[in-house]
Amino acid sequence: MKWFHFQGGKNMKKRIIGICLAAVLAAAGLVGCGEAQQAAGEASAPAESGAPTTATGTANYIGEDKMAQEPAEGTDFSNLKIGEIESYVINDGGWCQATHESVVAAMNDLGIPEENLIVLESIGEDQASTEAAADELINAGCNLILGTSTGYASFLSPIAAEHPDVIFAQWGNKTDNLVGYDIRSYEGMFLAGYASELMSQAENTELGFAASMNEFSVRTAINAYALGAKYANPEATVKVASIESWYDPDKESQAAQSLIDAGIKYMGMEASSPAVPETCEANDAFVVGYHNDMSVLAPEAVIVSHTWNFAPIFKNIMIQTAEGTATPDDFYYWGGECSKLTDFAAFVPEDVVAAVTDLKAQMDAGDVDIFAGPLNDNTGNTLVSEGATMADEDIIQQNFFVENVQTTWKAGE
Repeated sequence: MKWFHFQGGKNMKKRIIGICLAAVLAAAGLVGCGEAQQAAGEASAPAESGAPTTATGTANYIGEDKMAQEPAEGTDFSNLKIGEIESYVINDGGWCQATHESVVAAMNDLGIPEENLIVLESIGEDQASTEAAADELINAGCNLILGTSTGYASFLSPIAAEHPDVIFAQWGNKTDNLVGYDIRSYEGMFLAGYASELMSQAENTELGFAASMNEFSVRTAINAYALGAKYANPEATVKVASIESWYDPDKESQAAQSLIDAGIKYMGMEASSPAVPETCEANDAFVVGYHNDMSVLAPEAVIVSHTWNFAPIFKNIMIQTAEGTATPDDFYYWGGECSKLTDFAAFVPEDVVAAVTDLKAQMDAGDVDIFAGPLNDNTGNTLVSEGATMADEDIIQQNFFVENVQTTWKAGE
């Protein structure tokens, strides 16, 4: 498939490339859900600095009942031109690739021509870079622009206000003038933590987690993984090894190795390079992959992978944009098919797979509420009282670590 494709930089030179896409986000029946990277391997975050506050209470929440929505008969997509702003390259093996594949999958599902997509890669999350990218896409005739990392939000908001004829959609918390979208990634990571602890507890009740940065989506992954482990074993704990970078293979490997040296054999991760899975495989340890299916990188170490599937959300946004019903107040916060686990590795015991499948069914039926009380943080404060459940606003922000997480990080720093 070919599409118009730009490389970020001083002059943003245009080029057209052809890429064979990997299979779009593994479609195993297990539900479960980032962050962008910057060019040259330097860390670039969905930054909390300047990030908007959650507005699910006042936004026009688009419910998951719209997940199967199809366009009205006769809807014309020929004039829908989509701009995609990415902070790193779309074949990074991590966040950007998962996001891009979701855009392409949604377009394919709707029959939108390939030439209707313009991709801007390696766009810095600063005002000048974001404004230049947005101007480039607007001038190219895009009427739907996707900001795929939260660092763009505060810069895109005023631009969107000046261009009401263009729909801007932005990953992360709801921002004025921007359609907001996020995924309930805690669903898949809860199941992943549950599976890891079922496999680990005969040897060690302590799991590990190699974590990139102290940021809300990373805390979501850590907390959900820890709560899943605790659901399998109330004594389970999760030790966090911090990487302090969105993309640094050396530091990622060191983080994994530090957990292994501490006697931990099973771990989760929130990082983009192959370093954590490869380090685990070299040391007879095991890991849950993240962003994309990482079993191809370390088949003897990856238990299962958590993948992001934004395609249902992007499809809905594309439909509403084409039909003229999309508004800047719209907000998507979907789980289910958007938050997935891949197939389990062949070495995972059948009883573990069966137990996870059963837990998934309970979650689907609404019988398991991941953030139900009583729930405390790791400093002894009550997060949710018994009989209550956490509000979406708090789940999205994740300004806490749950009580069985061991980390030197302070939530929200």
